Amino acid sequence: MTQPPLPFAPEILRFLKRHHYERVTPRAALIDMDGTLYDSMKNHTRAWHRLMTELGVECTREEFYLYEGRTGASTINALFQRQFGRNATDEEKTSLYQRKTEYFRELPPVLPMEGALDMLSVFREVGMQRVLVTGSGQQSVLDNISRDFPGMF
Repeated sequence: MTQPPLPFAPEILRFLKRHHYERVTPRAALIDMDGTLYDSMKNHTRAWHRLMTELGVECTREEFYLYEGRTGASTINALFQRQFGRNATDEEKTSLYQRKTEYFRELPPVLPMEGALDMLSVFREVGMQRVLVTGSGQQSVLDNISRDFPGMF
């Protein structure tokens, strides 16, 4: 077996051995947006915290890092269940997520993560398909994908 590149060599070797593989050649990469391509979580946490405290929901800004990857509706329901003992209505979820989006847009623009373009370039060079996966509905960030990562998706 050839030694895979660091820093994950031991984990890759254990995986290969456990599954009786000599090598693995990934053909695609599923790439998240928030925290992988963009440093957007600090803005998400600020917008969520502002929204929920305005509604009287007891929460901390840091808690919203735990909800990363959830849909807006799921986050709203989790907090409504905890604070009010019920799920939010469809109308509440829609209007509250819209307001959270407005708060997000008021914040400074998010920047690409350091090394993200390099990572995508390597994937493209080796012929790996790149698939953007995200639970984010932040159109302002989605609109920047083509500008910040041209030809990658």
